[in-house]
Amino acid sequence: MNCDFKDKVALVTGGTSGIGKEIAKQLLINGANVIINYAHNEENYEITKKELEEFKNKVLFIKTDISNENEVIKMFEQIEKLDYLINNAGTNIDSYIETFDIEDFKKVLNVNLIGKVICTKYAIPLLKNSKTPSIVNIASRLGIKPCMEASAYCSAEAGIINFTQASALELSKYGIRVNTVSPSLTITPLALYGWTEKEIEEQKENNPMKRLGETIDIANAVLFLLSDKASYINGENLNVNGGALLK
Repeated sequence: MNCDFKDKVALVTGGTSGIGKEIAKQLLINGANVIINYAHNEENYEITKKELEEFKNKVLFIKTDISNENEVIKMFEQIEKLDYLINNAGTNIDSYIETFDIEDFKKVLNVNLIGKVICTKYAIPLLKNSKTPSIVNIASRLGIKPCMEASAYCSAEAGIINFTQASALELSKYGIRVNTVSPSLTITPLALYGWTEKEIEEQKENNPMKRLGETIDIANAVLFLLSDKASYINGENLNVNGGALLK
């Protein structure tokens, strides 16, 4: 998607892999300065840094566990200007409810939901100073249509969608728009971890468009919501799933 983000500053959490990396890349291509947050994977950091070498003067990497409030505070102390916050970072641990380790359940909620809450809270003072402030939260179709063996993830994603709406109500007075993008199964290392080729093909066949989502599909939706083309869209959940929720 072609958008003019020249001189805009965006923070992308979980930006060294999968959807987050593609969002960061597309923002850079379209002129933005991008702060890429990552938590612990140094290998992904090195790979992403190399891939984005041509944008080295427009990108800043900050290592932060977004589920840790003190670390998030320190991250925002390094940021002087912010126009866009893309709350993308997430994790997943699968288990049936009766066998779910409660600490694992909490970990998923802390990263996928609470981390977005923390980042939103500390981004607000900076976003208030922007002429085009916008937040996009990445959730999932499972926040609307849950599945078995993923109760923590489903709960967190549903929470994100509702938190987006609550944020939109509270932050509109500052001109800050808040929206959600909810992908279906997308081709990323995290999403396809543990899937067999047969299972992946079954997922493709079950989608009305007979394919899985690609990271560029999600990035295009995010860039649209950040752009002035979406200036009257607020509190919405944009499903990017090829029609998966129709079945």
